[in-house]
Amino acid sequence: MDLSIILKKKEIIKKKIEELGNKNLNVNDYWVECDFDNPEDLIFGGGDGSFNNIDYISYSLYMVGSISYLHKVGEKIEKAKSSYDIDIIQPYVSVRDRLRLYMLTMELKTALWTLENKNVDYYLVDGSLYSLLIQTHTYGSKYVDVEEIYEEYSKEIKNSIEEEIKSGNICIASNNIEIEDKNEKIVVEQVEYIITLLKLLKKHKDKLIGISKTSKMNIYFKNALMPDIAVFSKNTKNSGYSTPISLKMLKEEMEKLKEKIDNEDNKNKKDELKREYNYIRGIVHNIEYINRFEHALDNLYLQFVRLENNKGILGISSLKPIDEQVLSSLKEISVNGYPYILKKSHETVEITDDKLEMCAKILNINEPIDRYLLKKQKRMDL
Repeated sequence: MDLSIILKKKEIIKKKIEELGNKNLNVNDYWVECDFDNPEDLIFGGGDGSFNNIDYISYSLYMVGSISYLHKVGEKIEKAKSSYDIDIIQPYVSVRDRLRLYMLTMELKTALWTLENKNVDYYLVDGSLYSLLIQTHTYGSKYVDVEEIYEEYSKEIKNSIEEEIKSGNICIASNNIEIEDKNEKIVVEQVEYIITLLKLLKKHKDKLIGISKTSKMNIYFKNALMPDIAVFSKNTKNSGYSTPISLKMLKEEMEKLKEKIDNEDNKNKKDELKREYNYIRGIVHNIEYINRFEHALDNLYLQFVRLENNKGILGISSLKPIDEQVLSSLKEISVNGYPYILKKSHETVEITDDKLEMCAKILNINEPIDRYLLKKQKRMDL
């Protein structure tokens, strides 16, 4: 690599980065400072998942796992549940994307088991609830109707999930269903995820809180060149939270924008309003898509919080409003402004290359490894 190219553009890039932070964005319209000094005696559950795989010439061997912990305010953390599944993935296409969905399905099932078997006031999901809703239509197929597949397989998958939660033997049920068509097989995996999320939402939606360190969303500062989470991060230092924006508020904003578009004569301004309208419509669609299968969601609340002065901003998502007492309790179980229950889960659940290679040896797998895919994954840091 020619380093002179970097040196030539150093000042240009530096200037662009500085200009990002110089935009006149008034965060005070949305930010509420709070010391979070009024905790309740709450019990939090929380968990994370992991996956890894070895690509052979004929198939991919995978392991997927999930874990959950309990953390009562003022007490030590304790393990609640861990589950792992190992198998080969078929068909041999879109392996990493599908395994990511397997992992999320395992995480949701572990959350469901924990909520139904332990005394939990709130369950912390690693990541945004909005992201979980997006996954309901990310890995579908243009060749197969998801809703038709849902109708065909939902009863079988629901029964399997109920048995898994009852027995505690959590796995990927769809991987055991005999399906010849490749596209249909992949969509059935999507359907298992949808059914698991629906079950969790219908039974425990008031207890779910999504916690995310990153976000690409712009629902507060729509014209900013950086995401909302970055705007709040750069323009606030003290602990506090943003006033939540709900699904209902976004739908109301859509109606107002539609009216403005209809009454706007200036083409450039009209196009700008249309872009804003389409952006919000996309978010609303992503949130409400799951209701096509069963109505389980009426509202979603999105906001940002800093639990401690000068610590990182977190994205908070929930299906009911979260008050200052709950956020104060969340602070009590956090280290450096991040819930320890999620940090512990992430560290414990990780499936390393060494662990999976040991499993392959136990299984006496002698298949040649796909060296091309291995090199590609290393280049992409997958």
